[in-house]
Amino acid sequence: MADTLNFTAVQEALKHLYLPGLCYQLNDKASPFLAQIERKTENVVGMDIILAMRYGRVGGIGNRADDGTLPTPNSRKTKQAKWETKNIFARFRITDKVIRASRSNVGAFASMLEQEIADCEADARLDQSRQALGDGTGKLCTISAVAHAAGVLTLTVDNTMYLADGMLLDVIDASATPNAPLANGAGLEVTLVDDATGQVQLACANDISANVQANADYLVVSGNLDRELTGVGAVMDAGTLYGLSRTTYPWLKAKKFNVNGEISENVMQKYIDLVEIKTASTVGFIQCAHDVRRAYIDLLNANKQTVNSLELKGGWKALSYNGIPLSPDKYLPNGTLDLLDLNDWGLYQMADWDWMDMDGAMLKQVTNKPAYEATLLKYCDIGCRRPAGQARLYGITGH
Repeated sequence: MADTLNFTAVQEALKHLYLPGLCYQLNDKASPFLAQIERKTENVVGMDIILAMRYGRVGGIGNRADDGTLPTPNSRKTKQAKWETKNIFARFRITDKVIRASRSNVGAFASMLEQEIADCEADARLDQSRQALGDGTGKLCTISAVAHAAGVLTLTVDNTMYLADGMLLDVIDASATPNAPLANGAGLEVTLVDDATGQVQLACANDISANVQANADYLVVSGNLDRELTGVGAVMDAGTLYGLSRTTYPWLKAKKFNVNGEISENVMQKYIDLVEIKTASTVGFIQCAHDVRRAYIDLLNANKQTVNSLELKGGWKALSYNGIPLSPDKYLPNGTLDLLDLNDWGLYQMADWDWMDMDGAMLKQVTNKPAYEATLLKYCDIGCRRPAGQARLYGITGH
């Protein structure tokens, strides 16, 4: 590669040099929760995930007289859940002009390629972290007010924590059945996020403000509506789960408790006990919003207790609550704490992250564009075998 770039060598580098590191970053460094749950392929059949959801108690257990009839066997019930894996893609692009400008300097090209890959990996990691805690709909925030002027759509939203400059978003019509992007409201680029005022500005040539319903319509990453991972939020929700109705199958309901006040070790232990007594689960992982972690640290300091820490898989650190890791996550809603039995969770995948290279090329020309791009992909979803063994505390006073 002295005078010209050897694309064969670039392809080899993408496959063998970059891919292992990308897999590690996206699997283990996206979030503490994702790093701890097991990645599985055995329950993936074709494009679908098939889980045998066990519930109830064994009926053949009982006490009898010494010459009495033995208990009647009655196995636990099974309901099969079947749903399709989600499709996750991460793309980066580098223009032909940039490549030609560095064709006599292989090191310069390698640096630019590394930067593009690093940016793609970092943003994909953040999105994985958000989706892992979401409800699968892709909803980022609800719109409470709207204005339009000079090609800029200004929205006041209830939460800016998921928004950043440069994101492409869809404005979703909540009154449509099914929900869908508003006309001229898809693929709008974020140009400004003001966390202090709760406002976000989107580049929008057409004035769609009259069609936006305040306190109903919402924003999603462009194209992601109802296509995101079935995250922790979906398990804690009240709607259908894995295509099964929680009205018909109440054993699919996670436990939810409104603390409505300060966190305390007694409150945490109370609900750990309730979950474990009712479902025989073993809470082995606690995740919480950052304001709840601060409240917990203040509680320990007030009681003059040592703040102990634990090392988790993926290099994550957590506080210790009676030996149970307590880890913060920036994408959990304020005032929220989850009690999880990780033995019930899995990331079910057709395969690990890989380049889209069925045609033999990882870095390929963009159709009708003077540019080249590469795409990472993964077909997977998060599943929980026993939702009733998980609990969420909310309404906690944060610090």
